[in-house]
Amino acid sequence: MNLLIEQGKNTPRISGDSNSSILVMEGSSFPENVRKFYDPINDWLDSIVKHKPTMNIDCKFYYLASSSIIALLKTLKYAERLFGNSNISIKWRYEKDDDDIRKIGEDFSHLLGIEFDFIEVPEGT
Repeated sequence: MNLLIEQGKNTPRISGDSNSSILVMEGSSFPENVRKFYDPINDWLDSIVKHKPTMNIDCKFYYLASSSIIALLKTLKYAERLFGNSNISIKWRYEKDDDDIRKIGEDFSHLLGIEFDFIEVPEGT
């Protein structure tokens, strides 16, 4: 079962590939109802953990509202609980000079106890 949530005006594009055990989140996140938006991701993680022992998460955000920061952290914590922090890898992509997004990733890495792979990307890519 794959997951695809197309990018909206206020929501990132989410794609989950169950075969390769990769979850990609990219865009800006400030949905009206964060729980309604992020819950399907948790459901998808539930369905994957039964068949895959590892999870690779690739994040590239341009903007995260405070409610999205909380919801995303809960989703990452949930993934960590399901897979264990030694079976999860997280790439945190951020645009050059976007210190806010990088700092959010650093805080998440610290809070989760997972070493993130920080990747600086050129602006607009």
